[in-house]
Amino acid sequence: MECAESQHLLGNAQGRQLQLKARAMTIPNRGFTLIELLIALAIFAFLIMLAGPMYAKFMGNSQIRNAGEAMLNGVRLAQTTAISANSQTQLVVTAATGWQIQYVDPGTCVPAPAQPAPYSLKEGAANTTLQLTPAGATQITFDGFGRIIIPNCDGTPTISCVNVTNSNITGPRDLRVVISNTGIGIGTKLCDPAAVSTEPQACPATPCA
Repeated sequence: MECAESQHLLGNAQGRQLQLKARAMTIPNRGFTLIELLIALAIFAFLIMLAGPMYAKFMGNSQIRNAGEAMLNGVRLAQTTAISANSQTQLVVTAATGWQIQYVDPGTCVPAPAQPAPYSLKEGAANTTLQLTPAGATQITFDGFGRIIIPNCDGTPTISCVNVTNSNITGPRDLRVVISNTGIGIGTKLCDPAAVSTEPQACPATPCA
């Protein structure tokens, strides 16, 4: 009689649930073994080893892009500042640190501070290097109409190109700011010297002088 009642109890849904709960209580909780943890750590370290150089190169090229865009903005800002003030305005570039904008007296060539704040390469492009063309050029001067004055007031050569690179990474994707005297923004552009001439990001065929 008792056996029949037990079979009847376990035969219904409630009885089966009680049986499953009883079995679950008897199964010990199982965590990760030391070998499993070591395997997981080894896989994680391998993935980091693969992704590390790619991430470093991505960040290095991002700094090149930041510096290139900052130089392009500096040229255009100096040009628009000259037009707004109807006064000769210079963009002075220091290859190791960045750029600043200043007014210049055409009679005495004495500079005076302009309103736009200087730009520092430390602002997102600390590892980049600027190469100015032609050799010895450090500034570019715009007249009140936004036209480039060649040479500068003090007789120094005018910047025609700014090459941006990053020597801390292998195979950097260098960029170049080409400065042309063909109007606001028309001939001044940020380009890729390694791009094919048919691509829109390619640099002009005329080399920097």
